[in-house]
Amino acid sequence: MGLGSVYAEVISPFLRTLPLGTRIDMALIAFHADLQFTDSIYSDSGNNRIFSDDEIEELFRGMDPESIELAKKFMHRQYRCPPNGFMIHPKYFYTRAEKDEYRKLYPDFRKALRKYHFSRNQTGPESLYYHHGLRFAPEYVRKNIAGKLFADVGGWWGDSAIVFTQYSPAKIIIFEPLEENRRILVKNLDRNSVSHEAYQLQPFALSDFNGCENGMDLRTLDELSSGGSAPFGVLKADIEGAGLHFLKGAQKTIRRDRPLLSLSIYHNEEEFAGIYQTLRSWDLDYHCEIKQFSPYTQHGEYSLFAYPAEWIES
Repeated sequence: MGLGSVYAEVISPFLRTLPLGTRIDMALIAFHADLQFTDSIYSDSGNNRIFSDDEIEELFRGMDPESIELAKKFMHRQYRCPPNGFMIHPKYFYTRAEKDEYRKLYPDFRKALRKYHFSRNQTGPESLYYHHGLRFAPEYVRKNIAGKLFADVGGWWGDSAIVFTQYSPAKIIIFEPLEENRRILVKNLDRNSVSHEAYQLQPFALSDFNGCENGMDLRTLDELSSGGSAPFGVLKADIEGAGLHFLKGAQKTIRRDRPLLSLSIYHNEEEFAGIYQTLRSWDLDYHCEIKQFSPYTQHGEYSLFAYPAEWIES
């Protein structure tokens, strides 16, 4: 019997008999154990560079100290991650703040899974709890995105689009290039009573050029939004390491509409080092932060969360 079968058939049923607080502590250990068999996406996806603290401070110059510390923590964990299958107690990875945050979100996250008909291995708190940063964003942010288009780049199974309906978008434009994902996505949106008029599903992957690659049809957001569409209020992208390419193909749209950005930066060096540097080089006067939208993962769901500085004064 493999580790996954042992957990599903023995450990998980046992956990359900325990008090909630004990289940939370055990869940941290169980989730950590699972991560040891998947490794870090960043350190496992090629020759991604491990940056020093000084290099990170330079890369993210202009950000608040908390964001810079998050970037350092992410990078430290790339070389502290044990070899595949090697078990280390989670106390050596999780900070007290992460454990406290997990205890706070766990009950709400479980409720959201039931409410939206997802299982835990289908989605995570980055969408169903944090709403990719929108849930705990200041009121002035919510005011400035309402009534505008939302781009869900990397629609997966519809979890992000479902929670985005809470923020009064004009329409949610979902980009999901994989046919099977689109089929499940539509089923999930129907199950959650999201009307077909509330969203538009596009079978494209977004990049910095128009063409075809690895069997996928690629488009730039700039081309797709050049026809005088309503302005974008939110651009969310979690696309398995292609975030920088998406950003470069959306420059004109960002300059024109000045939307909020929630962009994953944890997949590879290109995203981690390039997304903020590129945005900063455009001199757009954006307020930028790094957020971790899943406190129980060692090295996943780190995002750049950015919006126009003038929103703060509005």
